[in-house]
Parts: sequence; structure tokens; C-alpha cells
Amino acid sequence: MNFLAVIPARHASTRFPGKPLASVAGLPMIQRVYSRVKEAEACEKVVVATDDERIANVVRDFGGDVIMTSEDCPNGTVRCHQAVELLEAQGESFEAVLNIQGDEPFVHPDQIRQLADMLRKPDAAVVTLAKSMPADPEIHSPHRVKVVRNMKGRALMFSRSPLPHGDGPWLQHVGLYGFTRTALEALVQLSPTPLEQRERLEQLRWLDHGWRIDVGTTPHLTPAVDTPEDLIAIEAMLAKGGLA
Repeated sequence: MNFLAVIPARHASTRFPGKPLASVAGLPMIQRVYSRVKEAEACEKVVVATDDERIANVVRDFGGDVIMTSEDCPNGTVRCHQAVELLEAQGESFEAVLNIQGDEPFVHPDQIRQLADMLRKPDAAVVTLAKSMPADPEIHSPHRVKVVRNMKGRALMFSRSPLPHGDGPWLQHVGLYGFTRTALEALVQLSPTPLEQRERLEQLRWLDHGWRIDVGTTPHLTPAVDTPEDLIAIEAMLAKGGLA
């Protein structure tokens, strides 16, 4: 399969404006994400999709590929789709698309390769990852998205609330997605749903409309940055050698 990796990045984050350009141990966050995806060597092309020239200029400065998308993209999936369409208009063609969030500075190359392998299965359409977490107060954080799977590894529910109920381990969703090209085209046509809007989780729209989401498990801790406090915590983990 011919894979495209898209890293959506916008400057106007409500909780953390300018997040993709925030310094993480001396490097812009977006550069760390881009370098990790390139290191995986799983995709024929890697691009940052943004609507902000400040982000675009930083990407160009470190030698990355960037494509300018509309300011009106409501979410990362639509921005990914728009990037694909713009590249296809230039004569390129892709059978699968990986969406790697721009706030995952420690995304592991193995995770990128795992997503690509999951999409190569004959019946795959939408894939993502989760990390098994021990019983911990973090399960109560609305910034940590929880997922439960059925016995076949398919998503049953995503939530910002503690899930499942009771003490014990839980699965933390990792903000990475893989789509076949045809699945991506269909997903961006779906209408929003009440559950998606209530939880503020776009993947619930796909479940509500009957799409199957395969959820693989990853051993790698890849903390996302949703708030400035998350960045402070990551810097502390780096200082202790807790991240590579």
C-alpha cells in the first residue's frame, strides 16, 4: 500500500494557543512529531497540514514538507482529507492515510509501523491504538481519553469519563489514526452526532454511524500535550529519563 502520513497542526488551540511551536526539550513540538514519523520509514510521504504561516515556516526551516489547508477545517480528520485532495490535485496518489496528531511529541516509530500493518489487513478500514494503564487517578482526567474494546479488539466506546467503571487497569487512547483512502472519503461526509458533541470526541461519530474501529495495543508511553501543564509534566519526565 502507498501510505501518506499527515500531521494536522493549528495555532489557534483553545486550551494551548501556539501548541505545535511550543519547545519540548529545545525543539519545536511539531519538529519532534515529524522526525518520529520519518524515522518509522512506513510512509512514502510525510506532510504537516496547517493553516498558519508561522507553523509552515518552522516546518520548512527544519526541512519538512508542509501543505497549506483551510482555516475552516473543523477537525484534524477534515484537515487530513483536504491535504490528501490537494496532493492528489498535484498528481499524487495514496491508498492509505495516517493521521498523527501534532501534540504527540513522543509518538514512537513502532506505533507508526503498527498502524500501517493494521491497515494492510484485508478487511481494515479505520485503525487506532491504545495503551494499557494501571489503576491510577489519571483515569478521572477528562484530558485522557479512555477506550473499551470487544473481544475482537474493536472499539465499543470512547469517553473522557472513567471507563470502565470500578478499580483496575484501563486503556488510554493514543491520538493516532489510520484510514484507507476510501474510508477517509466516507468519514468526512458523516454528520455530527449528539454523543460526539457531548464527549467532544470525533471518533464517536464514526461509531454512531456504524463504522468499525480496530484498536491495537501499544507498549509505548506517548504522552500527548493538551495543556501547558502537560508540557511541564513531560519536561519533568524527560529530566528523570522517563521518555526517549
